[in-house]
Amino acid sequence: MNGIEVSGEKFEVLYRIPIGICVLREDFVVIYWNRCLEKWTDILKQEIIGTNITTYFPHLGEPKYASRLQPIFAGGPPTIFSSLFHKHLITAYLPNGQLRVEHTTVTAEPAPDGSYYALLSIQDVTDLTQRVQDYRIMRDKALAEVQERQQAEAALQQTNDQLQAVLDAVPGLVSWISSDLKYIGVNHHLCATFNQPAESFIGKELGFLESSFDFANFMSSFMGSSQTAAHEVIDAKIKGNVKNYLIAAQKYQQGQAAVTVGIDITEQKQAEQELKASLQEKDVLLKEIHHRVKNNLQLISSLLKLQSEYIKDAEVISLLNDSYNRVRSMALIHEKLYQSQGIAQIDAADYIRSLAFNLIASHTQMSERIDFDIQVEPIFFDVDTAIPCGLIINELICNSLKYAFPNQSIGKITIKLVVRKNQFIMLEVADNGIGLPPGFNIETSESLGFQLVNNLTNQLDGNIAIDSLYGTFFRITFPLKSTIYQVPNSV
Repeated sequence: MNGIEVSGEKFEVLYRIPIGICVLREDFVVIYWNRCLEKWTDILKQEIIGTNITTYFPHLGEPKYASRLQPIFAGGPPTIFSSLFHKHLITAYLPNGQLRVEHTTVTAEPAPDGSYYALLSIQDVTDLTQRVQDYRIMRDKALAEVQERQQAEAALQQTNDQLQAVLDAVPGLVSWISSDLKYIGVNHHLCATFNQPAESFIGKELGFLESSFDFANFMSSFMGSSQTAAHEVIDAKIKGNVKNYLIAAQKYQQGQAAVTVGIDITEQKQAEQELKASLQEKDVLLKEIHHRVKNNLQLISSLLKLQSEYIKDAEVISLLNDSYNRVRSMALIHEKLYQSQGIAQIDAADYIRSLAFNLIASHTQMSERIDFDIQVEPIFFDVDTAIPCGLIINELICNSLKYAFPNQSIGKITIKLVVRKNQFIMLEVADNGIGLPPGFNIETSESLGFQLVNNLTNQLDGNIAIDSLYGTFFRITFPLKSTIYQVPNSV
């Protein structure tokens, strides 16, 4: 038996308990690793004992973790690592692959040479209530065996003491409640929180300290129901301050008793309330910004429209109208954002239909001759995608309305927006008009509109395909970004 095995032998009683136990030497060498950690981490005891724990969990070598562990090796007070606020010391997973939510208590354990070991007691809070029930059943079974086999009394007492020590190390309020709503037992943390010895709780009715009638009411309702497990957030007055606790309760002994665990979530609740208030304030502010931007853009478009009424030159009027439509397409985006439930996403189908309606309305002489066929999948754009897409559609529709249908001819404009292979968005704008001039090249076109389409497509990291065999056909493909939300098709 080597030195590490001798050092770890005193902890062997912890091998089978359903709490993760790891013991580290000052040089971070593992001298003990219990079965629970083997199960949680898939690392066998014989593999890890004698190795530096950073071999398996490198982050423990970082100063922010090592600095908190070093005082333990000097016999310092216990320290707690909560996975809600700190990275897991020892990363462990549930059978379904979900990361376990852990509370780790690190305490100093005297070593034979006068130094100290670091004993890591790892509590799986995701299943804490069920675990505590298992401990009680295990202890009751062990007590029954003591009555049948007196020779096992010493070993059983040692196991019982170890289990109680583990429960006392749990960073939460653990209590056992009878069906008549009286305390059967409590852990050390609960006693310390209320500055009362454990004996003062046993046999007393819930609420005897007048610190939390919410807890008494919750347990009364729970014990009177058919539920086997329940949880609720309650308020409790602790040392003059009101704190929030998440209480999880689990019945055992055929519903004649229950175990409860209370976790202090006061800071989380306060942070959540502050975050909600901050987000609400930002929502109001952003909506107001969108409203003002929309009003300013509408003012600009109105000025352009008014200016065009005083100009006789048809070419200048056409340029002003083009600018008017471009400004209107951007104003429409901010109008949709202001009106929507969310402030960061735009319903592409609603926006494109509104844009097409506004454009045909500005060409009143063509509204009776041109049909629109709009096929848009349920997609929500972010602003950075909606603005270039809107301007591209605006330019291509305006071009079709101005040039594709001469001599009062009747026609059709098709707009299609779909997602392909969950990787790309495909935008198609087509008409069945007279088509583009022979030899047309968008890269060398002197048209401001086509230059805008080309530049905006580059802005989207997309590419353009053009066909003029049957009318005019533009296909623009660009990547599907994480900020673009695709609504799943209903079955």
